[in-house]
Amino acid sequence: MRTLEPWLDGISRQQTNEPVTVLPPDPATTLLWRVTAAGASDVLVIGPRTKASYPTPKSLPVCVRLRIRPGRATALLGVAADELADQVIPLADLIGPSADRLGERLGLLRDEPQRGIDVLGDYLLARLPERLPTRYELVGAAVQELAGGTSTAATADHLGVSERYLRRVFRQAVGVSPKHFARISRVRDVIGRQRSSWSVTAAETGYADQSHLIADFRSLMGVTPTAFAAGRVPVTAC
Repeated sequence: MRTLEPWLDGISRQQTNEPVTVLPPDPATTLLWRVTAAGASDVLVIGPRTKASYPTPKSLPVCVRLRIRPGRATALLGVAADELADQVIPLADLIGPSADRLGERLGLLRDEPQRGIDVLGDYLLARLPERLPTRYELVGAAVQELAGGTSTAATADHLGVSERYLRRVFRQAVGVSPKHFARISRVRDVIGRQRSSWSVTAAETGYADQSHLIADFRSLMGVTPTAFAAGRVPVTAC
């Protein structure tokens, strides 16, 4: 029996008690099920995010995020991930009327969010093909190696494919290039660490030095690491 577990990297409920929602760059595609105060229910597809954003959270009765593992979105949604990068698209625009009916059904489960998650999961699993192309395994292995700090060239060599081929299938499946995926992974690693100094953090996360970390962090996060750690972030439009 198929389950969503191999396809998801986490399910979370959005918190609205903070003045700003921190959304770091993310190589994953996310599904967001929301129910508004007026009772409208829908599912949004949030493509890979190449840079951070800091929107003001909206108060919603239900706001559930299903983070799809990088490289797995195409099988579930039927569209290449590079077509979704930095976009927010209603699921119905990708799939059609069945997604509208899904939204209506989920709206009836606003007081039972776990049941709603189960219904959404069953809907996605029913869309999976019986057999997946072999490139899914290739991309999955590349994701692991690149996230661990292996270079694109070394990853391609280890997987027995050309670097050009790896870049092409990786971008289609994940939504960003292998190089940008590695940059995002490093920045997310920095955010998640307890740190004693930026120079130590730089050494631990694969940066050449502290200056390299600060420049890359500012480029993707829009603020310096010090400003981010202190909560001094820009608020972006929703």
